[in-house]
Amino acid sequence: MDKVLVLMSTYNGEKYLKTQIDSLLAQEGVEVEILVRDDGSKDRTLEILDEYKNAYTKAFIEGGHDEDLHVSYSDAKNAVYGSDEIDTEALAEGIQKRSKASFDYYIGENLGPAGSFLDLMKHAPEADFYALCDQDDTWLPDKLKIAVDAIKQGIRRSRQDYELSLGKKSISGGSIDGGKLQNHSTEDIPVLYYGMPRFSDNDGNLLKGAKGIYEKSLDFSSCLIKSNSTGCTMVFNRTLLELINSKTPGSITMHDEWLHKVCLAMGGMLLYDEDVHILYRQHGGNTIGGQLSTKKILKRYIETLTKPDCIRSRCIRSLVECYGKDMPENNLEMAEKVASYKDSLENRMKLFLDNDIKMEYHKRNIMFKLAVLLGIF
Repeated sequence: MDKVLVLMSTYNGEKYLKTQIDSLLAQEGVEVEILVRDDGSKDRTLEILDEYKNAYTKAFIEGGHDEDLHVSYSDAKNAVYGSDEIDTEALAEGIQKRSKASFDYYIGENLGPAGSFLDLMKHAPEADFYALCDQDDTWLPDKLKIAVDAIKQGIRRSRQDYELSLGKKSISGGSIDGGKLQNHSTEDIPVLYYGMPRFSDNDGNLLKGAKGIYEKSLDFSSCLIKSNSTGCTMVFNRTLLELINSKTPGSITMHDEWLHKVCLAMGGMLLYDEDVHILYRQHGGNTIGGQLSTKKILKRYIETLTKPDCIRSRCIRSLVECYGKDMPENNLEMAEKVASYKDSLENRMKLFLDNDIKMEYHKRNIMFKLAVLLGIF
């Protein structure tokens, strides 16, 4: 059974944390391990994390688990859902009946979501796959299994394509989705699965109608303009984790955008799912959130115009500084245009007139060109 390490960052998450952890423990078809980093919570978050950790300690130190017993998790889940307090005895008993798993957490200084998740990845022990997790969503039981199967199928398909095109059993080097990796086999390429979550309201009820305002950015050119990549839907392999951990970027937009950009910059494989099995809770406390009102969108644009931090181009500069020497030549050339566009008027006009750096969305391309002209990208 594939082992998936779920990386969760918490900050004052007492309201929805139990529901989210329960949904992680109820994942089917994979071996789940959970590592949590608390980013300086002041509420009951640490108490909740302690309760779960104590339940695991009781289950696996005192109980003696059996990997061959795959009994339903309902015993433990029913002891927790709808209750203000966790019944650690019942929870531990339920955990014992599941396959080998682990739950641990550590406390760090307040770094914000991007810094906290990057720190989590540096502390991540070895696993087959890794998943990023917010504290306030609900994962459907097949969420991780679907992602893992998609990654394995994608790698198999790429290997078959290579062998067919090259006419041999093994390969080294080549291209994946327009990029290339030197001296790597298909098992060594970075792979990132992510996609469109199902949005839910404050009470976890599925929202009807449009899923969100997401625009796909599935190639490197698109991600230079905008990486629409929701971290809580992401599952990726160890190769991508090691790429991320090998460098310390200076400026990034968010941790999920960074993973998305690095994967594409290095010629990795991107797997997009139109329906990731997660209920993405929309509430007033979302750090980013998926469904923005017209008022909030307008407010963001006004702030960008009046107080430009140019974080988007600074993030691309970090990408070049960290990975430039290993990036495919075409990717590096495009990234350098964005990273250095403010260095001179000539550079700015080169980027403005460039026809290769674009998304499939006409409105987004116009906004990008205007941001470049105004020097606020």
